[in-house]
Amino acid sequence: MELLKRKNWWIWLIFFLLGNSLIGIILSALLNTYRRDAWYANVIYWVLGTICCFFPLPIMFSVFVIQSLCMAAAKLGVPGEEIYNAPYSWILCLIVPILGWTLFIIMLLYLNIWCIISIYQGKGEKFIKE
Repeated sequence: MELLKRKNWWIWLIFFLLGNSLIGIILSALLNTYRRDAWYANVIYWVLGTICCFFPLPIMFSVFVIQSLCMAAAKLGVPGEEIYNAPYSWILCLIVPILGWTLFIIMLLYLNIWCIISIYQGKGEKFIKE
């Protein structure tokens, strides 16, 4: 839980530079945003995704990473929650070519960078359990 302290914001910057999926997964775990009754907690979905020629598995993992990042950003109070927590905005960005794909990348960057800024501002310190 020491990672949520304000002085450790640079560690999150390193996570961001190493890979964007690290921020969403680790931050959601530290903020306790995962639920036991959600789709990603059911092993059967992951087994079915693996059995179906491995094609659905990367898609499922990508959705899991984006959902983890959105849940963590909402808990940290990142502005624009009504946009990035609505699944329709993400689906619309994926369906519309070029402009939508560009907005998809911008939304991912926005969430990652604002999560780092929120930790730098000290918003993660209230979730530290001692």
